[in-house]
Amino acid sequence: MTLTPHRSLKALILSASVAALSLGAVAPVAAQTADPAPETQTAPQVEMTDAKLEAFVTALLGVEEVRQDFTPQIEAATSEEAQAELVTQANAEIIAKIDAVPDLTVDEYVTIAQVAQQDQALGERIATMVETRME
Repeated sequence: MTLTPHRSLKALILSASVAALSLGAVAPVAAQTADPAPETQTAPQVEMTDAKLEAFVTALLGVEEVRQDFTPQIEAATSEEAQAELVTQANAEIIAKIDAVPDLTVDEYVTIAQVAQQDQALGERIATMVETRME
Protein backbone atom coordinates (compact mmCIF):
# COMPACT_ATOMS: atom_id res chain seq x y z
CA MET A 1 0.00 0.00 0.00
CA THR A 2 1.46 3.36 -1.02
CA LEU A 3 1.12 6.13 1.48
CA THR A 4 0.02 9.51 0.21
CA PRO A 5 1.64 12.55 1.84
CA HIS A 6 -1.60 13.13 3.77
CA ARG A 7 -1.71 9.54 5.04
CA SER A 8 2.00 9.67 5.93
CA LEU A 9 1.44 12.84 7.92
CA LYS A 10 -1.54 11.31 9.68
CA ALA A 11 0.57 8.26 10.49
CA LEU A 12 3.28 10.57 11.88
CA ILE A 13 0.75 12.38 14.04
CA LEU A 14 -0.73 9.21 15.40
CA SER A 15 2.65 7.60 15.91
CA ALA A 16 3.87 10.70 17.73
CA SER A 17 0.85 10.56 19.98
CA VAL A 18 1.31 6.86 20.56
CA ALA A 19 5.02 7.39 21.15
CA ALA A 20 4.27 10.05 23.73
CA LEU A 21 1.84 7.75 25.41
CA SER A 22 4.21 4.80 25.28
CA LEU A 23 7.07 6.88 26.66
CA GLY A 24 4.87 7.37 29.67
CA ALA A 25 3.51 10.87 29.33
CA VAL A 26 0.38 9.42 30.87
CA ALA A 27 2.18 8.00 33.89
CA PRO A 28 0.92 10.83 36.13
CA VAL A 29 -2.59 10.27 34.77
CA ALA A 30 -2.32 6.52 35.28
CA ALA A 31 -1.02 7.04 38.80
CA GLN A 32 -3.98 9.27 39.59
CA THR A 33 -6.46 6.77 38.23
CA ALA A 34 -4.82 3.56 39.42
CA ASP A 35 -7.38 3.16 42.21
CA PRO A 36 -10.03 5.64 41.08
CA ALA A 37 -13.21 6.63 42.75
CA PRO A 38 -16.21 6.07 40.46
CA GLU A 39 -16.39 9.74 39.45
CA THR A 40 -12.73 9.81 38.30
CA GLN A 41 -12.97 6.78 36.03
CA THR A 42 -14.14 8.72 32.99
CA ALA A 43 -11.69 10.52 30.75
CA PRO A 44 -11.97 14.30 30.92
CA GLN A 45 -14.39 15.74 28.41
CA VAL A 46 -12.60 18.00 25.96
CA GLU A 47 -14.47 20.34 23.66
CA MET A 48 -12.77 19.93 20.28
CA THR A 49 -12.71 23.61 19.35
CA ASP A 50 -10.27 24.99 16.80
CA ALA A 51 -8.41 26.74 19.62
CA LYS A 52 -8.10 23.52 21.65
CA LEU A 53 -6.95 21.58 18.59
CA GLU A 54 -4.42 24.30 17.69
CA ALA A 55 -3.06 23.97 21.23
CA PHE A 56 -2.94 20.19 20.79
CA VAL A 57 -1.02 20.52 17.51
CA THR A 58 1.48 22.86 19.19
CA ALA A 59 2.00 20.30 21.94
CA LEU A 60 2.10 17.42 19.45
CA LEU A 61 4.91 19.06 17.48
CA GLY A 62 6.82 19.60 20.72
CA VAL A 63 6.28 15.98 21.76
CA GLU A 64 7.49 14.79 18.36
CA GLU A 65 10.62 16.91 18.79
CA VAL A 66 11.32 15.26 22.17
CA ARG A 67 10.61 11.81 20.72
CA GLN A 68 13.08 12.44 17.88
CA ASP A 69 15.72 13.61 20.36
CA PHE A 70 15.34 10.76 22.83
CA THR A 71 14.47 7.68 20.76
CA PRO A 72 18.00 7.17 19.37
CA GLN A 73 19.50 7.75 22.81
CA ILE A 74 17.12 5.26 24.45
CA GLU A 75 17.78 2.68 21.74
CA ALA A 76 21.57 3.15 22.11
CA ALA A 77 21.58 2.94 25.90
CA THR A 78 23.78 0.11 27.09
CA SER A 79 21.83 -0.84 30.20
CA GLU A 80 18.26 -0.96 31.40
CA GLU A 81 19.16 1.61 34.06
CA ALA A 82 20.44 4.03 31.43
CA GLN A 83 17.30 3.45 29.35
CA ALA A 84 15.07 4.04 32.36
CA GLU A 85 16.89 7.29 33.17
CA LEU A 86 16.51 8.51 29.58
CA VAL A 87 12.81 7.57 29.55
CA THR A 88 12.35 9.53 32.78
CA GLN A 89 14.08 12.54 31.22
CA ALA A 90 12.00 12.21 28.05
CA ASN A 91 8.79 11.97 30.07
CA ALA A 92 9.68 15.12 31.97
CA GLU A 93 10.40 16.98 28.73
CA ILE A 94 7.19 15.73 27.12
CA ILE A 95 5.14 16.88 30.09
CA ALA A 96 6.97 20.22 30.08
CA LYS A 97 6.24 20.68 26.35
CA ILE A 98 2.55 19.98 26.90
CA ASP A 99 2.36 22.12 30.06
CA ALA A 100 4.02 25.02 28.22
CA VAL A 101 1.10 25.22 25.80
CA PRO A 102 -1.56 27.66 27.00
CA ASP A 103 -5.06 26.28 27.49
CA LEU A 104 -4.03 22.60 27.31
CA THR A 105 -3.44 20.13 30.12
CA VAL A 106 -1.67 16.78 29.92
CA ASP A 107 -5.04 15.08 30.52
CA GLU A 108 -6.60 17.00 27.63
CA TYR A 109 -3.64 16.17 25.37
CA VAL A 110 -3.98 12.47 26.15
CA THR A 111 -7.76 12.56 25.64
CA ILE A 112 -7.48 14.32 22.27
CA ALA A 113 -4.75 11.88 21.12
CA GLN A 114 -6.90 8.91 22.10
CA VAL A 115 -10.02 10.29 20.45
CA ALA A 116 -8.04 11.15 17.28
CA GLN A 117 -6.92 7.53 17.05
CA GLN A 118 -10.54 6.38 17.09
CA ASP A 119 -12.22 9.22 15.15
CA GLN A 120 -11.00 9.38 11.55
CA ALA A 121 -12.56 12.81 10.93
CA LEU A 122 -10.82 14.30 13.95
CA GLY A 123 -7.53 12.66 12.96
CA GLU A 124 -7.81 14.17 9.49
CA ARG A 125 -8.71 17.57 10.94
CA ILE A 126 -5.58 17.46 13.12
CA ALA A 127 -3.46 16.25 10.17
CA THR A 128 -4.65 19.23 8.13
CA MET A 129 -3.73 21.58 10.96
CA VAL A 130 -0.26 20.04 11.18
CA GLU A 131 0.20 20.31 7.41
CA THR A 132 -0.73 23.99 7.55
CA ARG A 133 1.86 24.57 10.29
CA MET A 134 4.56 22.76 8.34
CA GLU A 135 4.07 24.73 5.12
